[in-house]
Amino acid sequence: MPTRNLPRNTWLVVAQPSPQTRPTLVSEHRSQREAETECDRRNRDHAQPPYRACMVLEPIAQRMGGQLPPTANWRNVSWKQSRPK
Repeated sequence: MPTRNLPRNTWLVVAQPSPQTRPTLVSEHRSQREAETECDRRNRDHAQPPYRACMVLEPIAQRMGGQLPPTANWRNVSWKQSRPK
């Protein structure tokens, strides 16, 4: 599942066996404690824990209508343009 499709501002448990794979939503929780308990329970029998507790946050710039983070356009501005007169 692409990260952009995960629910936002909710504690999640996701499975991601390797960094090259996309995360798979396993469960949603009301609190961090519930999510971490579920994650610990699922990871108990794994040498390399594939489950993670996390919260997906929406980038502020995208919520305000921007397409890129504010630092992305810095390279396009020359020093002369950015200097106060």
